[in-house]
Amino acid sequence: MQFSATAPRDKRLVMTNGDARVGKSTIARLLLELYLESKLKLRAYYTGNRNKLYAYELLLPVGELPLTQGGADQLLIDLENFSDIQVALSDLPGQNFRQFKQFAEEVQLWDAIVSLGYHITFVHPISYRRDCVEYLQDIFDYCGDKVDYVVVKNLYFSDEFPYFDGADIQKRIQEIGGEELYLGALWRGAYELVESLNLPYSQAMQNPEIDLINRSRIFNWMEEFNQQIKNNKIISNLLALSQPESSVNLQQKLDCDF
Repeated sequence: MQFSATAPRDKRLVMTNGDARVGKSTIARLLLELYLESKLKLRAYYTGNRNKLYAYELLLPVGELPLTQGGADQLLIDLENFSDIQVALSDLPGQNFRQFKQFAEEVQLWDAIVSLGYHITFVHPISYRRDCVEYLQDIFDYCGDKVDYVVVKNLYFSDEFPYFDGADIQKRIQEIGGEELYLGALWRGAYELVESLNLPYSQAMQNPEIDLINRSRIFNWMEEFNQQIKNNKIISNLLALSQPESSVNLQQKLDCDF
């Protein structure tokens, strides 16, 4: 079942998905920064042997999501018990299609998530490589319009995407309301420096080990990514950043108007 991409979504399970070493965890951390800045109520999960979101445990709960029946049960319990959650973000490891497929089928993921009032968005980074797009094709062939898609073109590797641009998979994703954005090419030295601090990006930029030039580079890199999302209503909706105003906030605005 496909939901309109132009209507605000109350709740989202956002999953970074894709090939190995293409920027999934980096994008997950950037999204966490944006969610925290927006003061959304959220939870985060990682899958696999390495928790690449551990720096954010200083700021929010980060749990493990094994792709097993037990892992799914815990996720669904969390989403049901913490009914005020607006977005849950899960950072999946690369090259896990078979495991994810088995997981989704065993736990009837689509029906279970919808029953809790959530929709799923796959955030799928790609590079110039053919295997990145082939992985996306596999995911799309299996999931189809059961999920929404935001494809992120990672400019760190190249500014050309010959296996995606103009390809059938790009057209099929566009036809069901999927969107695209890009992740800028942060200078390698600045990226390695901020990663080495093992801090949330927003805190790392305040660390004295990062000089003014690199701080500016990192800020502009983050801001460029954020503005693409904030300035695109559809992408904002797909990532749970177009939240309906509460009745209290709406009344406050009405009081101010009069």
